[in-house]
Amino acid sequence: MKGYDPVKRALKLRETMITPDGKVLLAGFAGTEQAKDMTAHTRIADDFFRAKVYTKAGERTINPFKREPASIAAQKLTFSDAQKNILVKRKECNAAFLGQINGCNLNCWQCYVDKANKSGNPKYGRYFSAEEYLINFLVWSKRTQNSQNPEEKLNVLRISGGEVFIVPEFIFQMIEAVEKFGLQDYIYIWVDCNLATGDFYWKFLTEEQRKKISGYKNIGFCVCYKGMDEDNLFEITGANPNYFMSQFILHRGLIYEGLDVYSYFYPLTADTNGLYERLAGFMELLVDNVDSYAPLRLAMPETKVYGPTQKNLTPGRRKALENQWEAMRLWQEELLGQYSLKELSMLPHEFPARTLI
Repeated sequence: MKGYDPVKRALKLRETMITPDGKVLLAGFAGTEQAKDMTAHTRIADDFFRAKVYTKAGERTINPFKREPASIAAQKLTFSDAQKNILVKRKECNAAFLGQINGCNLNCWQCYVDKANKSGNPKYGRYFSAEEYLINFLVWSKRTQNSQNPEEKLNVLRISGGEVFIVPEFIFQMIEAVEKFGLQDYIYIWVDCNLATGDFYWKFLTEEQRKKISGYKNIGFCVCYKGMDEDNLFEITGANPNYFMSQFILHRGLIYEGLDVYSYFYPLTADTNGLYERLAGFMELLVDNVDSYAPLRLAMPETKVYGPTQKNLTPGRRKALENQWEAMRLWQEELLGQYSLKELSMLPHEFPARTLI
């Protein structure tokens, strides 16, 4: 069989990524290439967490900044103004606090995380409960409240990886922890997903737990597509190309659960032959298999070369990095052909996650 089986990898990783009492293995940053790459936009908190400021001027990306969790959270979070008796939207949502779950079932060549920090090996991390994760967030958030820079104030708690959906129980546990502290109106939870874990969300969560997650108003999910077609999936991840369509199935399943789901796509390919047609085909698959507005809730950020990435570069992969700009341009061209200017001017959260019946 060509390529590895990501679902089998995920099952194996679960053995060390989560304990019987629900604690998950978080990666430590000390001594990693990733830590060296962190800039002034990122502050490491106690080795296992970091606070990241999202808005960066001059970043080359289609529709920059609009689809980051911070800007979505700014629209979602509200607080009561007792004097005016109204609900007011929060403006200070540009920074997110996150830990990285140690363990990923994909082997993407462009990944910015050290291999040890996605290996599921307890040697390279520490186990945390959702409540311990939240307490670290609250401590760091308190430190930033007096900052002269309002962009540093934290309202977004991000659960990242590695791959979160290998241990989906942690999402439910985090919501329980936030509600236990009575902070559900003040914290926006952002969850990452690589779309390569099959039915784990339904296999390891009960129906009641899933209802709890879908009923939590301040939560968003960001899924990441790997490849515009089967060959591209293999080119980027080395995984079996047969898993390409399972990405759309999982994405659709999540929005049918009632979740607010956004997506990323990194258009990396060394082969530009028929590139426009391949991208148009990918957009058509999104519309037909997920939702008619799915392409408008998708972002194409720049793929940058970080320390761990540098070790994986080949001539073909360097070419793929060069080709990403042409792919972004062609994607925008296809969007212009499929959607109105009014639709293209709207923000992602202004479109419903699900319109199909």
